Amino acid sequence: MERGFVADTVEEYLAAVPPAQGKAIDAVRQVILSAVPGCTEHIGYGVPIFDYRKRGLVGLSVAEDYCSLHLMSPPLARELKPEITEGDLVGATLHFTPDEPLSESTVLLIVERRMAEVDAHS
Repeated sequence: MERGFVADTVEEYLAAVPPAQGKAIDAVRQVILSAVPGCTEHIGYGVPIFDYRKRGLVGLSVAEDYCSLHLMSPPLARELKPEITEGDLVGATLHFTPDEPLSESTVLLIVERRMAEVDAHS
């Protein structure tokens, strides 16, 4: 996961990133928060991590030229690769730019499948 913005909270992380990228990842963040029951957030590995049932569900980060949604599950990333038509899925990380942000439907697809994966292992 990318590092580079020192922060103790997700709000501090968002405040530290460039405005265009901050807006793009905050839009993804809002979809995650509204879709995940009991979702909590923390900084882990230097980036915002969203927890579901006390397990890391997905993460967000910003690099110099793009934003990332970390699926935190290589098997799920391989399974979803044919279905994801936005961004650039590299390993278990979906890169996207502020100019071409992720749609709500793509974020929901990832989050819902990750929640199902966590539920299956609980």
